[in-house]
Amino acid sequence: MKRIITLFILGFTPFLQAQQVHSTEFLKLILPYPLGASVNPRLLEENSSYRALAMNEFTSITAENHMKMALIHPEAMRFDFVKGDEIVAFAKKNKSRVHGHTLVWHNQTAPWMKDFQGDQQAWENLLKNHIQTIMNHYQGQIAGWDVVNEAFLDDGSLRPSIWADHIPDYLAKSFTWAHEADSKAILFYNDYGQDGKPKKMEAILNMVQDFKKRQIPIHGLGLQMHISIQSKNEEIKQVIEQSTATGLHIHFSEVDVAVNPKNNPDFVNDVMSLQAQSNKFHLLFSAFAAIPTKQQYGITFWNVGDKDSWLRGYFKRPKEYPLLFDESYQRKSVYGELYQRLKKK
Repeated sequence: MKRIITLFILGFTPFLQAQQVHSTEFLKLILPYPLGASVNPRLLEENSSYRALAMNEFTSITAENHMKMALIHPEAMRFDFVKGDEIVAFAKKNKSRVHGHTLVWHNQTAPWMKDFQGDQQAWENLLKNHIQTIMNHYQGQIAGWDVVNEAFLDDGSLRPSIWADHIPDYLAKSFTWAHEADSKAILFYNDYGQDGKPKKMEAILNMVQDFKKRQIPIHGLGLQMHISIQSKNEEIKQVIEQSTATGLHIHFSEVDVAVNPKNNPDFVNDVMSLQAQSNKFHLLFSAFAAIPTKQQYGITFWNVGDKDSWLRGYFKRPKEYPLLFDESYQRKSVYGELYQRLKKK
């Protein structure tokens, strides 16, 4: 038994050795495109370790929640930019890019929006005002926006929502209104789970083709990349290749790699799962490097450390370790492994 364990460990010696990275070596410094993270403004203010990572490890910042409808537009006649402004100020101080997330979504809408009554024109005025007020407020401060988020179901049909119910062609109108407000902003359609869902991917590609034909301003595709160590490499690669073929900017916009996707309460994050996770991170970064430079908008992780991941919070999966930094905001072995592998290229 001891011999088997020894051989098992020796088999992973390159991985264990590669994890060592000097404190002055940063992933962001060996990448030719922005490396980002979504952030929580409360943690930026209260947690010095969290703040230090956001400052030192990333060159692009996204608001995880505080630019979504319910928080930024809580009442019909009131916008709340306080927390969004804090994030923008933090990024500006650290010379980081800001990516805006998200203007239109079926989820996290304000209660007053759900209760709104009016004809089609009233609904269009509501959504146009929402989009343009936010974009006017941040004009010149935010490089790109996820204009519409997650509008399609896995079967390729339009997702039911208050926007689809009341505003015909709301996707195209949203992009048009956004462009009117800030003609310099890069406008993205953002979605998840296209890998293994060909009908969903087809619907997104058809939307892009239709927008181009009608001269609707769309400049990028956000591929969320909430994947796991069980995700199929070829399906991920196919989605990236199909998206890249549109000629639009490509953003891996909400990256995390789950190691315990079935939420096993007895899960142990051992060397095998770490290696599998490392291989998936490397796959994503290698595939992104193959995208034409002019289309490379960047890679953004969905929050900073494992303890802050939405997989632990929203999905209540306490034994999930999907990011590059651990609960103590220390670099994990997968960080060093990724750094060493990318540096060799």
